[in-house]
Amino acid sequence: MRAGQSGNDGASDMTGPAKKRTPRQRDPERTRAQLLEAALHEFADHGFHGARVDRITRAVGCNPRLLYHYFGSKEKLYIAALEHIFADIRAQERELDLDRQEPVQAMRRLVEFTYDFFDGNPLFVKLTRNENLLEGRFIADIAAIRTSSQPLLDAIGAIMARGQAQGVFGHRYDPLQIYVTIVALSAHHLNNGHTLSAIFGIDLLSRDWRSARRAHTVDLVMNALSGADSPQP
Repeated sequence: MRAGQSGNDGASDMTGPAKKRTPRQRDPERTRAQLLEAALHEFADHGFHGARVDRITRAVGCNPRLLYHYFGSKEKLYIAALEHIFADIRAQERELDLDRQEPVQAMRRLVEFTYDFFDGNPLFVKLTRNENLLEGRFIADIAAIRTSSQPLLDAIGAIMARGQAQGVFGHRYDPLQIYVTIVALSAHHLNNGHTLSAIFGIDLLSRDWRSARRAHTVDLVMNALSGADSPQP
């Protein structure tokens, strides 16, 4: 074996000069995605003001300059995080194909999905809760979130209209009122679980209680829609 040649480097047949080791190719999209993922956790745990850029870049293993290269500033990174989480929920809602289902099935599926999304996405719950503490300061300026949310209200309105026409829904509520009600039923116990659990001596965050809450949420919304004597707004 020649000096300087390893016996297990897979190049025992190399007779010429050693090849130069090429530097690892950069993957901008992957790095950007990793930074965004780390930012989601940082902003969720510490809020906008408490979040630290150095913790985000340390989690990814890159230089802070790279974060500013991809996102420009901490504020723009936070906005990107908000855009990301809302793009995710809106995309999953579109995949439900609510307009292709019968009204009762479509509304039940939407309620179940919304509950399960909040229950299974603590980052979304924490980020939106923190943004509410900022009085919606950043999200108010993100037109894409408003634009992407309107089709959901249109879909809810269409479901209720079809349900009323078929006689399976007794009343067509305002779509926004219904959606806010679904969100409240799905998220209030998550945002206030520790205090409510302490007050009533029941663990509202336990798996069994959350499962019962899911069934209650679905029943409450579906019963409200099917009731013929619901008050007019």
